[in-house]
Amino acid sequence: MKTSKPEAVKRYDNPRPLFPGEPWVAFIGGVAAWLATRKHPSLAMRTLGTFVGAALVARAAHGRKNLSNVMRWTPIGGGIRR
Repeated sequence: MKTSKPEAVKRYDNPRPLFPGEPWVAFIGGVAAWLATRKHPSLAMRTLGTFVGAALVARAAHGRKNLSNVMRWTPIGGGIRR
C-alpha cells in the first residue's frame, strides 16, 4: 500500500507565489508590520508585530537566495546562515 501526502500538505511543503512579485509584497508587508509595532507601548502588540513580520519575511524568503540575504537585516533574521 502506497501512501502519499494530502494536497494541502504538499502545498504547505512547497509554497509557490500566488501572483508575480508576491515575495516582494510579502517582504515589504513583513517589514512594515515590524516597523509599525516596534515602539508600541504594549508588549503583546510588539510581540505580535514581530511574529507577523517574521512570518511574512520568511514566506518571502522561501526558496529565494536574494531575499534570504535581505532577511538577515530583520530583527529575527540576524542569526541566519546560508
